Amino acid sequence: MKYLDEVRLIVEKEEYAKQGVHKGMQGIIALPEIRYGTFCVSFELAAPDPETHCFLAEPSIAIEDLQLVCSANVTDEVLLDALPGNNPNWWCKAEQGFVLNLKGEKKNKIPYDYKS
Repeated sequence: MKYLDEVRLIVEKEEYAKQGVHKGMQGIIALPEIRYGTFCVSFELAAPDPETHCFLAEPSIAIEDLQLVCSANVTDEVLLDALPGNNPNWWCKAEQGFVLNLKGEKKNKIPYDYKS
C-alpha cells in the first residue's frame, strides 16, 4: 500500500467511527508518508459531518486496519516528489508486510507486525 492507492477499512473502531468512518468503507491514501504506523486516508461520507458540513473524512488509519483494493501504480519517483522535503528516509509504503522507505529499508522487524 502506498500513496493514492484505494484501500478498504477492515475493522470497526470507535476512533474511526467518531469521524464517520466504518468497517467496509473504501478510501484513498491521501498523503505519501506513514506516521506512527498509520496512513492518512480520505473517505467520502454518506452524509456531511454535522460540525464541518464536509463530505470527506481524513483520519489516520493503522496500516493493519487497511486492505489494498486497487493500486494506483505510483512510482517511487512520484512518492519521493510528494514527500516532505523530498526525503527518501520517510516511511512511505507497506509491501509484503513491511513498512519501507524509498531506500528499501525495512522499518518493522516482523512481517505484518507493523509495531515491531
